[in-house]
Amino acid sequence: MKAKKIAYGVVFSLIAVMLVLSILHTSLGLTYPLLVVKSGSMRPVIEVGDIILVTPVAVDDIRASPTNGDVIVFYRPGEKGAGNAIIVHRAVGKVAGGFITKGDANSAPDYWSPVPPDHILGRWTGIKIPYWTGLGYLSLFLRGEYLSPLGPLLVVVLIVVNISLIARDIARNSRKNSGRGDGDGESAEPA
Repeated sequence: MKAKKIAYGVVFSLIAVMLVLSILHTSLGLTYPLLVVKSGSMRPVIEVGDIILVTPVAVDDIRASPTNGDVIVFYRPGEKGAGNAIIVHRAVGKVAGGFITKGDANSAPDYWSPVPPDHILGRWTGIKIPYWTGLGYLSLFLRGEYLSPLGPLLVVVLIVVNISLIARDIARNSRKNSGRGDGDGESAEPA
């Protein structure tokens, strides 16, 4: 019974998370309203494993400054549309071709700068789920981007374990139901 409650809790949690992500996706109009940070280039402001909330931004509204410029989310120039080429860096300057960007922990601006305006996905809102919650690391791990290939292997193991727990519960319930008698109305009294 306990395993069943846990399974229901997990399913409910997954549905709730997907619902929240769908609402964020629809309301913000972004493909990636929540991003897990994969590198330490924005330390100490954003850490590896932080989950950040991204909102759409008009190019004219992006503030570019070496010290307090906006943290923007963009496709690395030349790799637009590639999922692994999404970068989270600070806009430190604005030029005719776009924005000069730099990670806070990096000593120099990005070599691929400038970032064209059509590569910009959004701006970090300043809201994040900290890395120490483990949610970001779990996401990276399960996608095989952290301690690869253990993440996908863990997913397979969890699926097999869940299927075996469900099969065990079904077998137990069928044994209980088969031992209840034939339904003729007779019952046995304890001695």
